[in-house]
Formats: sequence, C-alpha cells, structure tokens
Amino acid sequence: MKAIRIYLAILAVFLFRAGSMAQSDLLLSNSCMNFIAYNPAHLSMDGMINTHLLTRQQWIGFPDAPSLQKIGVDYFAEDRNMGFKFNFMNLAAGKEITRQASLSYMYRVAFSDQLYLGLGMSAGLYNRFIRFSELVFYDGNEPLIKPDESYLRPDFEFGFEVQWKDFSAGMAANHITTPSREATIFKIPVHNHLYVSYKTSVAEDINMNASVSWHQQATIRMIQLDARFVYRNIVFGGLGWRSYDAMIIHAGMNISEFIGIAYAYDIGITRFSNYNSGTHEFMLTFRFNPRQQTYLSPRFLD
Repeated sequence: MKAIRIYLAILAVFLFRAGSMAQSDLLLSNSCMNFIAYNPAHLSMDGMINTHLLTRQQWIGFPDAPSLQKIGVDYFAEDRNMGFKFNFMNLAAGKEITRQASLSYMYRVAFSDQLYLGLGMSAGLYNRFIRFSELVFYDGNEPLIKPDESYLRPDFEFGFEVQWKDFSAGMAANHITTPSREATIFKIPVHNHLYVSYKTSVAEDINMNASVSWHQQATIRMIQLDARFVYRNIVFGGLGWRSYDAMIIHAGMNISEFIGIAYAYDIGITRFSNYNSGTHEFMLTFRFNPRQQTYLSPRFLD
C-alpha cells in the first residue's frame, strides 16, 4: 500500500506540473542533435543532405511515461550561404499526444573567413490531442465521461548562431506566439534556449566537443553540460549532466561517410529514478551527396 501511495503521489505531481505549465518540449540527450532540434539557425554544414531518425523513451517502466519519435532533414548550400530544414515530431505523454511539423530557412552572413552569423526562422503546425475518454471525471459521486479533444494551431520559431573558429554560440525561441501567461493545455508556451560550444584537439586523432546550454519555459529553467570525445571522426563517446534531471552517457559511430548511429542513456538523479530504469535515446543518420552526376546522352553523340 505504501508503494501505491508513493506512485500515486508522484503521478499526481507529474500531472499537476504538466497541467499547470502546459505542454513542454523534451530535451534530447544526444548532444550532436540537441541544437539542431530547437534552433532553426543550426544545420549540419557538411555539404550533405542529412536525415535524422530519432526515438526517445523516457522513464522506462513508468506507466504513461513520455515517448518521442522524430525525423529531421536538413541541407546547407555552401555556394548560396543558405539552408533548409524539415522536422516532424510525435510526442506522447500520459493521455496527451502532440504532433508537430515545421520547415526552417537559414541564411549565413560571412564577416570573414572565420566569423559567421546564421539567422533562421521556422513556420509550421502542431496538433494537440487529449484522450479525455480514457480518464474518469467526477461530478460529486457521479462519474463523467468527457470526449477526446483535438486542436490544430500554427507554430513559429526563430534563432541565430555565431561561429568563430572552433567556437559557436546561439539563441533560439520556440512557440513564440504563445506567452507563458497565455499557455493552456492546448497552447504550447514559448521556450527559450541559449548555448555555447567549443571544439578542440586533446590528442592526436582525438577531438573534444564541449557545450553548455540553458533552457527556459516559464518558471522551469534547466542547464545541460556535455563533453563528447571523437576519434578520427569515426567513434565518439561522452558524458552529460542536466540539472535537476539526469546524468547522461552517450556514444556513437559513423559506420561510413553516409551512415551514423548514436545512443544516449539518462541516469535519473531525482526521486523518479526509484520508480523507473532510466531513459533510452537512439538516433540513425543517413547522409546523401546532393551533387549531380554528369552523364552523356546518345542524343548529343550525332
């Protein structure tokens, strides 16, 4: 009975926080993916078309825990100093489901051969679906059944990123049309993000990517620290820490120039960790060379 009371108390706190703060976007644990997920000004600048497939299952073993599936495609055209990104996300948390699709445009301004400013904006739609039919409400002693509800709303984001040598810093704001004071269970409130990252060589063939990021939604504020070590741009591994939430272990490998895999595991540092076995996050990346191949047509041989 004590375990049941504890579980109900934790569930009540979780649902109260979700209801009072409205929907909150999940932060990703793969540090190589986090910036590109929420900043329209951040793209993979490798000359390739990059497709990212990501799934995240939070709080394994906890009923109705959040789960996320995401697909993203991005491309930066070096000769035009601009890029595009498409994101689709499906997030389920308890009896709430959020689906979001957005298209981003980014333009890069070059001040020198080492100093760049990227400006990005994003527009799209999100759908909030609440399965009220799976919940029971009471009017006095009488149970009430409420029908499911679904809302479709426009969504906008903007951001910028400064790159200087191996240093970068950025800022992004998501869901900018809904101030926190106007947020409801159907209106996602504005999210703000700031980050700084640095890349340096620590040994022969080994680079380190370190970053610190700050995330804010209304009164909820979180800091995430990450350090990732990359060997010959083939294998990487590292550690992270997210305030009031988890320690993070992440690792991955570029199987070839065109295929990469990444995995992250969150070790909970809150009281929730006593009732779940952690959070798993997997990501697959496929890269395609957009350069057109020339060929000879028989029409031009006569």
